[in-house]
Amino acid sequence: MKKISLIVCILTLISCGTQKISLNELHTLEPVKLYTTTGDYLKKQPMNVNAGILIKDKSNQHITVKGIYDLKTGEKIDKGISAWALEFKDANYFNLGYSTDLNHWNSYAKLDIDGKYSAVIIDDNSPYILKTTSNNYGGGVAGVLIAESLKWNKNWKDKNGIKKKILFIDTQDISPKKLNRNASSHGNYLTRKQFEKIMEETDMKLSEEKIKDIEFEQVIEIIETAN
Repeated sequence: MKKISLIVCILTLISCGTQKISLNELHTLEPVKLYTTTGDYLKKQPMNVNAGILIKDKSNQHITVKGIYDLKTGEKIDKGISAWALEFKDANYFNLGYSTDLNHWNSYAKLDIDGKYSAVIIDDNSPYILKTTSNNYGGGVAGVLIAESLKWNKNWKDKNGIKKKILFIDTQDISPKKLNRNASSHGNYLTRKQFEKIMEETDMKLSEEKIKDIEFEQVIEIIETAN
């Protein structure tokens, strides 16, 4: 019994100890700025850390990381993965852990529109990570394609009839801290109901039928005007 207790104790100490990146991977870290909350991002107040990401996968629209580490010591930055956003090579990325529609921790989507209303434009050419949802609220499991029946009202057709989606973030709408999420804005596929609220800000009025048929290009134009 004493041996078992000793083994459990040792394993606990190991798991709680500082995790470090291997020496042969330290030079592959890419420097980033981390923003803990939406408020920090808007104020341009990054975390006071010397952070770098170990990239697992990336495209022109996203980054998926193996972890976030100190650039000099290689020690894992534990709170880094819960940061609301990161800045990488002069571009800003939204943490998909703050999306209920997608909910992929360790993955970040590059913002196409950056302002009071921020957005990521998604189409058939977008990476799989922007068109799937996690089975687990905490993330970390394989994504599954979202059923068409659940997302029909989140599609927007462009002038050529091609369906697109808009991952929409209202930076003024702050949700309280919950589990791994800091008190910050969440980002989900833009719905017609949300779009109606944006139009009210721009003093535009359209019937429900018009909103249903509005083209994607006009939706983007209105979002940018509201910013």
